[in-house]
Amino acid sequence: MDNPVRDYAWGSRDQLARFLQRVPSGRPEAELWIGAHDGDPSALPDGRRLNDVIAAEPDPVLGSRVRDAFGERLPYLMKVLAVDQPLSLQVHPSSERARLGHRHEDGEGIPVDAGHRNYKDRWHKPELVFALSRFEGLAGFRDVATSAAMLRLLKVGWADRVADRLEQGPAPEALRAVVTETLALEGRPLSRLLRDVGDAARHAGARAAREQGKHPTHRRGPAALLPEAARTFTRVGELVTAYPRDPGVLVTLLLNNVVLAPGEAMFVNAGVVHAYLEGLGVEIMASSDNVLRAGLTPKHMDVPELLRITSFAPIAPPRWDPAERTRDFCRLEPPVTEFSLTVGRTPLRRVPPTGPRTILVLEGSVTVALRDASTPPVTATRGQSVFVTHADGPVELTGDARVAIGSVPV
Repeated sequence: MDNPVRDYAWGSRDQLARFLQRVPSGRPEAELWIGAHDGDPSALPDGRRLNDVIAAEPDPVLGSRVRDAFGERLPYLMKVLAVDQPLSLQVHPSSERARLGHRHEDGEGIPVDAGHRNYKDRWHKPELVFALSRFEGLAGFRDVATSAAMLRLLKVGWADRVADRLEQGPAPEALRAVVTETLALEGRPLSRLLRDVGDAARHAGARAAREQGKHPTHRRGPAALLPEAARTFTRVGELVTAYPRDPGVLVTLLLNNVVLAPGEAMFVNAGVVHAYLEGLGVEIMASSDNVLRAGLTPKHMDVPELLRITSFAPIAPPRWDPAERTRDFCRLEPPVTEFSLTVGRTPLRRVPPTGPRTILVLEGSVTVALRDASTPPVTATRGQSVFVTHADGPVELTGDARVAIGSVPV
């Protein structure tokens, strides 16, 4: 397939180009879209768009099981993310909220492509990121006791007051109140606070990094805070420099800092506040483009709506372990019905046998052969993708390659 590239400002100038084995464009290239979303569908070799092919022949492409569950649409979207600068601080809606919001904005006559529209479609957008390089992000509210202890390391009056609020609990109510009040800050008081927090974070981050060097193996007591404190404070210092009048920077102090090694994954469900910071990864999600933003972006922000759909319950860092793993194979099945992800090296025999499947080559060269011998096999190299329909049946993958396969779980 021919897959479109999105040139967002947070993208890398060279990572995606290297992955696609071509010369960099000179622009920040952020996302490779691989799928049938109406906003930017992939194209087949004959020039037809994948969403149009599905609309014309839904049963052979999707299969009756997928069509009955999700309608005449591919329920997942794959991407390759090349993150060089932080994405916006954002939340995705639940299915119910997406339907209500989409219907309301349709009733208001807001064009789907309007910059201030929140709900561009009727679908939720849970997402899984599989790291191809070191991948760092912020995701979900951290345990409040840990956040309070970290905030006190800053030795700033505002941070101490927030720590007091968090310790008084209950956690979701305290977090909602703190985040609501923080995002309402503006003007000179906000600028002064960000300057003070930024200076304190840079000093506290350096101090935590030095202390971590003295206690590299400690897993309990105050020393256990040091790795996340060092990363969080260093990042906040950078964000204050980039966004000196953005209250969303302060909210990042309350979020889990998640660092994935290549081959690790995280899953972000509806209502979870998150922002990816850097790295290259494969993302698979329910096919939607609904995003509510609260900071770290020049794009449209709707803070009241974001607060309405956000879950303020603290969660552990949302890493996602494979349902099955061997040395050269893993199968990731998050708790959603739209997608699963299989990653492995060829020759790969355990390929999802039914439904629509998307094969993305991560390394090397793979040959995709259908059961029907009258159809010639297709060979693809790194950065290329092959779409397999339900009617194609089981496929065989051979060659010397590593691939990621998006599919609908059985």
